[in-house]
Formats: sequence, structure tokens, C-alpha cells
Amino acid sequence: MVAPLVSVVIPTYNAAWSIGRTLDSILAQRFKAFEIILVDDGSTDDLKDRLLAYADEPRLRVVRQANGGLANARNRGISEASAPLVAPIDADDVWHPDFLELAVAALDAEPDAPFAFAASFRMDETDRILSYNERPHTLRHDLVGMIWRNLVGNGSAAVYRRVLVQEAGGFDETMRSRDLQGAEDYKLILALAAKGTPVFIPRSLVGYRYVRKGMSQGNPARQLRAVLAVMDEMQDRHPEVARRHWRDGRALMQAIYGVSFLRAKHWGLGLRTLVSAYVGHPLFLLNPSAQALHREHLAGFGRASLSMDEVMTHHGRSASSSDAGRTGTTLQQGEGRLHDG
Repeated sequence: MVAPLVSVVIPTYNAAWSIGRTLDSILAQRFKAFEIILVDDGSTDDLKDRLLAYADEPRLRVVRQANGGLANARNRGISEASAPLVAPIDADDVWHPDFLELAVAALDAEPDAPFAFAASFRMDETDRILSYNERPHTLRHDLVGMIWRNLVGNGSAAVYRRVLVQEAGGFDETMRSRDLQGAEDYKLILALAAKGTPVFIPRSLVGYRYVRKGMSQGNPARQLRAVLAVMDEMQDRHPEVARRHWRDGRALMQAIYGVSFLRAKHWGLGLRTLVSAYVGHPLFLLNPSAQALHREHLAGFGRASLSMDEVMTHHGRSASSSDAGRTGTTLQQGEGRLHDG
């Protein structure tokens, strides 16, 4: 067997209902030089029985452990990995067949990039596509861009250089005991973006299961609290980044979450969050660039027009420059500087 270039890591907890779809999407990748490390994080369902269908797959290795949480399971998988690149995927998400091939090519073309990531589409438990995340490639993807918004968006959309993940300490396992679950990805993304600019693949190649996120789902207030706590911690670690970028990022995150809460009919939480955003940094949120970026976020989840099978069979939607124009995006890659003001 060819030595793997990518170690696919699947943290799994009670995901028997979805693991087949996830594994099938991995095995359908056009890029073939990968291994799969599935970490069974103390599942109590019939996961073991579901995996029998893949017993003859030589690239799949199952590691079983007592329940330690999402970050712990991911780190366990990374510690077992042998390839220079690692690609986590949640046990209910799926990849388009082009995902690994394009991510590896992107990292080969950009040797200083710590990771590559693609756009995503959201789907429900029945594989019905809910919306597309058409984040245009005109947004800046450096550390400041990631401070302003988590551009990666979910834990299945990136392929990382393994040595850099390990140097950064992996996914922060202490967030579970601190009741800050849900932002482990974002913390690692910020840490890696501080080492170099990630590369974005402007196509919707990752299917993110929006409901029933068995290992990562939390209440919305906790998710926002976790994101803001991560920003505070990372600001302390990176004094070289202008304080206004962190301040701006907090305000924009609160504004985005506030509108999302209102859409989900969490009226009180949404209003409190929006008030906090505007009171905390009114000048930023009244700035035309900030308003445009906020509009882009809200408009970026376009209405789905294809079925799951059509998306996985065809070449995926492109987050093209025409998408960017349609959603009113500003903040180009070169706008602003890392260390100013």
C-alpha cells in the first residue's frame, strides 16, 4: 500500500446512524493516498456493528477509548497519524470527491500555508441541503481575517500540516472542563493562522450536518461565550496584533451571533447580544466595511438549489467572484494591516 499523505481523523461518539455516509464520502475521494483513523470515543450505540461493513477496508483503523470529548478524540487520532497532513471530519459530515485532491494541491502550491480549507454546505439528518456557505475568495484569509470571522466555519472543512498542529498543542482539551465546548476548532485556526496565511479553496466541498451534532452541539449562549473566550486568550498570546483587530472581531462576532439568535427565535438572547455588540464598539459596527461584511455573512448562506446526490456527483458550487459581488462583500485580501493602530 502507498504511504499515506493524508491522515483522515474521525472522532466518533454515538454516530452509528451517520457513519456509513461519512465513510463512503471519504472512500469516494479521487485522491487515494490516505489513511482513516476512526476514534470511537466511548460510543454506546451500535457503531461497532455498523463498522463491520468496512472490515475489509485496509486504510481504515479503529481506535477505541473511554469518552474524553471531541478535542480529546481528535488529538488521539492525530497522535496515531502517520501522514504529514491531517484532515479531521466529524462522524456525520461528508466530503465532495474533489476535497482531498484540491486541498493537497493547494498546500503543495503554498508551502508556507498552515492549512487549506474549502467552502461548505449545510444539510439536515436526511441529507437535504439547507444552504450553501458561499464565502467568496476575495475575503482576506490571514490572522486578521480569521479574527474578524471564523472563515473555516466547521471542524470538517480543513486539511492541516500535522507538525504545525502538534506544535500548537492540538485541540484544546481543557475547554470541555471550562464549559467552553464548540470553539476548539476556532482556537486552533487562530493559532495556525498566526504562523502563516491559510489557503482557501473557493468551492462548496464540505457537507456540514447542521443538526444533531453529537460531539460538538451546545447551547447558543455557550457557543458565543466560548468564541469570545478564545479571542481573549489568543489576544493575550499575540500582542503583536493590533488591539483594534481583536476589538473589531469581538463586535462583529457578537453582531453575527445576535442576528443568528434572532433567526432561531431566541429573542431575548439575540437582542442582548446585539445591544452588547453595538454598545461595546458602536463606531466599528457603523463603519460601511463592517456593515458590508455583516451583510455578506447573512447573505452568504444561499438557498439550496441541488440535492445531496447532485452536489456529490457533480463538481460542487463555486464561491466565485460573481458570488462575492452578489453578496456585497468588501474587505479585500490586501485591505488593512496586521500590526497597525
